[in-house]
Amino acid sequence: MKFGHAFKDALQGEHYPQHWVEKAIPYRQLKKILGKVREELIRNGYDPDTLQRLLEAHDAEYRLWAGDSQQLQPKLVVRPTLSASALPSTPQESEDEAACPITDGQRDAESCSPVTPKDAEDGWVKIPLNSDSKFFDVLQTDVTNLDSLQNQEQKSMNDNIAVLGTEISEVAKPQKGLIRLSKSDLYRWREIFELYLAAQVFFSTNEASGGGRNSEKAQKQLVWFQEEVTKRQLPHKFKLEASTAAYSRFLTLNATLLQNLQFQELNQTAVTKIIKKFDKQTSLGIKSEFPKVIHSSSFIAENIAKNICAQLSSEVLGRVPQILDYTCTICLAICWLPIRLDCSHIFCIRCMIKMQNRNKETCPLCRAKTVLLATEEHIDMDLVRFLERWFPKETKEKQKYNEIERRKELLGEHYAENTGPCTMM
Repeated sequence: MKFGHAFKDALQGEHYPQHWVEKAIPYRQLKKILGKVREELIRNGYDPDTLQRLLEAHDAEYRLWAGDSQQLQPKLVVRPTLSASALPSTPQESEDEAACPITDGQRDAESCSPVTPKDAEDGWVKIPLNSDSKFFDVLQTDVTNLDSLQNQEQKSMNDNIAVLGTEISEVAKPQKGLIRLSKSDLYRWREIFELYLAAQVFFSTNEASGGGRNSEKAQKQLVWFQEEVTKRQLPHKFKLEASTAAYSRFLTLNATLLQNLQFQELNQTAVTKIIKKFDKQTSLGIKSEFPKVIHSSSFIAENIAKNICAQLSSEVLGRVPQILDYTCTICLAICWLPIRLDCSHIFCIRCMIKMQNRNKETCPLCRAKTVLLATEEHIDMDLVRFLERWFPKETKEKQKYNEIERRKELLGEHYAENTGPCTMM
């Protein structure tokens, strides 16, 4: 199927909003204008083969730049030193010849203009064309309209993210003590966001495939995330009705972002295809220069998911701290009690005690000699209160584990946790 038909079918079949479709790249219109560009070139004697030969010999240039009005300005120029056989004659040239009679084998220099398509500029002769200007005017106008549309959609999504962030901060708000956790969905949302971060829907952090994902891969990752959440029945475990509404908003936001990404990719492909067709039918070779001169604030050069995901991470996902960010890099458990060394790196108190008992003096991360200098004064009390508030279950489990470890150090490796009541009494 030709791209023009596929492009039209995609616009109609993906359920895009009508005002989106109306601002899509007018691919068929551009193809018609391109046909006129080709006809105009041939009419002036510059068929694709001739142009390719002149361009390769550096006897012609096709210049494309952005003017003060941000509209693209194209210009075809040739060297005025070309011989009559190398420089194609034009209808205008024939009229000039008829208007300038030859006297004694020479034209009258005073009454006749030079026999060139247009006056020389900077050592080059400009070939008068009209259709190519119209082609780039239409293309630039539509790219500008798509920029405007994308900015509007991005603002709408940013507003929804702000609302969602406020909702999450309420339903996942930590309570004091384990008993009060019944009034919070903190742990359900933490698990949902852990899955979402693991899915890496729109961006990958893997070394081999890092960076933004295309819409096809993003859709697969989003489906995987939803299936995992459903498999674990997390929405059914919500204790607050507001959490159900917030989760629905979260899914809708991701679906909207995916649809925006699909629409952006579709139109970016249309631009790439029409520029490739322009080069193929004219031999003017603008493929490499066009991306440099086209005026586009974001639509052509940026992935719409980049800024949205940054705000989503900051205002929504960041509302629920993840335990991975507060894990001791030695024991890989929650960093309790947190010891902040003089080099600013943080480890749990049990790991620091073990290192000091083994006379290990260097920080495991930066190798600074700070371990043996650590005392109780190095306990980060602000972080202690933060961990107690946001990770009540994990901190209690780590306290219990630390107590067992301490008793083992005092009573030996044969100490058992469940020793039963004392039998001496």
